[in-house]
Amino acid sequence: MMINLLFKRVCTLFILLVSIFAFGQTVPPPPENPESGEIGAYPASPIDGYTFLLFLMAVILIVFFTLKTKKRIVQ
Repeated sequence: MMINLLFKRVCTLFILLVSIFAFGQTVPPPPENPESGEIGAYPASPIDGYTFLLFLMAVILIVFFTLKTKKRIVQ
């Protein structure tokens, strides 16, 4: 029972990480007609998406471990 739960969580984490890395590798093309009239520049690098995802994952982990610790203290 415990091994199945652990296996499911590891598979879920693996799929999540693969999708995050795949999303981070795609770079949208530069705009064809920039509004400023100058040569079009590339949009922000994919690292910006990683920064947002890392922040979101950090908040989730902090909340998870805080709740887990409170449960342990109550018992």
